[in-house]
Amino acid sequence: MRRKRILIPLICVMAGIGLGAGGYCAADSYFQDRFGPNTWAGDIYCTGKTVEEVNRELIAQVQSPVVTVTGSQGESYALNLDEADYRYDFTEVLRSFQKNQANTSWIETMQSRHEISFGALQADFDRQKVEAWWEKLPMVRAEEAKPFLELALEEDGYTLHSTLEGHLDVEKGLECLIAAVEQGETEISLTSDCYFDYPMNATQKQVYQQWKALNDMEQCGLIYDMGAEQIVFDEGLMSRFIAKDEEGNPLYDEEGKPYYDHDAVDAYIEELCGEYQTYGVEHDFPSSRGETVRVTGKTYGTELNVKKEKQFLWEYLSDEESRLSETVHVPVYVHDTPVHGRDDVGGTYIEVDLGEQKLYYYIDRELQIQSDIVSGNLRTRHNTPEGVFAIYYKSQNTVLRGPGYASRVRRWMAVYRGIGLHDASWRDAFGGDIYETDGSHGCINLPDETADFLYDHAEIGTPVIMYY
Repeated sequence: MRRKRILIPLICVMAGIGLGAGGYCAADSYFQDRFGPNTWAGDIYCTGKTVEEVNRELIAQVQSPVVTVTGSQGESYALNLDEADYRYDFTEVLRSFQKNQANTSWIETMQSRHEISFGALQADFDRQKVEAWWEKLPMVRAEEAKPFLELALEEDGYTLHSTLEGHLDVEKGLECLIAAVEQGETEISLTSDCYFDYPMNATQKQVYQQWKALNDMEQCGLIYDMGAEQIVFDEGLMSRFIAKDEEGNPLYDEEGKPYYDHDAVDAYIEELCGEYQTYGVEHDFPSSRGETVRVTGKTYGTELNVKKEKQFLWEYLSDEESRLSETVHVPVYVHDTPVHGRDDVGGTYIEVDLGEQKLYYYIDRELQIQSDIVSGNLRTRHNTPEGVFAIYYKSQNTVLRGPGYASRVRRWMAVYRGIGLHDASWRDAFGGDIYETDGSHGCINLPDETADFLYDHAEIGTPVIMYY
């Protein structure tokens, strides 16, 4: 009986050992071509999976990079490598890792976590698709155009347009792109090695020499001092004086040199003198009533001496030494004013609004006094003349005489012939519509305090603008 009890447990132990050995062998065989327990590739659990299965999961997780190519002018283009069938392949690393695991007992791998490290990986891509994308880039397509060097007349003078410089070497640029993709780079700035300049041919050299000659003629140190405005004879203005055909192409003399056009110089002076003339011509004046009114320079205004200015400018341009020296020229005037420029009235003046029967006196554009007035009688056709005048005479305690009258005034400021500004002690009221039926003989009648202020402050030569 005792032998029988010993035999039964022994048989059970031997049976258990047999079953355990069989299970271990089965598991060992299972992990020969699969990843062992507790194995990870990032966040992918690899245990029990084949190399191919893990490789597919890794590929599904990885997005293809976008490569940005930047040219020499800062132009940038983005290539999504999905378009080039860009694919990573983790097979080699996975297979090596799994093979090492297969040589180790799967029981040992259970004792700790195992991470698969990939390091730098090579990716596969379709080179022909990368080349096709490259060939469609604007900076690459631009290289199909034939380089040129041309002369053009623009607002700032004769300009040389050239496409000889900074050309992209298409083949070198493509090599840089392919190398960058292979190395996993996502930012590519094409270096100077990828660019070159075309040499000028014989015709282009001739055009360049023409431009140099024209550019030399456009250099000038002259400045016309017009008072408030300064006219600089820069390249754009000087190009107007170069002889040219109707299309703007420069003309050349018998020696093959460009030259100035005498008629063009004269035409510019006539234009300049007309632009700045205010004497005897209508021009705009910003009135105190808030409107722009048209006034004519009657005795006040500027008029340039056209003949002398034509002579000066032609002689100046004809002498290269003078032309290249810095010169500030004040034009010669036939009729002159203390202030030069388009606004030769300046900031100190007397303004007489005949329609509103108001007088304004400004010093340095600051209003000093405003007053009601009485101007020439409309009923008797003694209208006060309109225009731009100036005080040309001042006196005190004067008797004004005319047909049928003699009036004594304390303050007299002559403006135009027998017309002037003065006090009128015989008047009790000023302004309104008095002038229509009871106006003066053409003068501007002022209250005593206004006449005194003007006489004390307004000098001879002060502009007087009168308008309805």
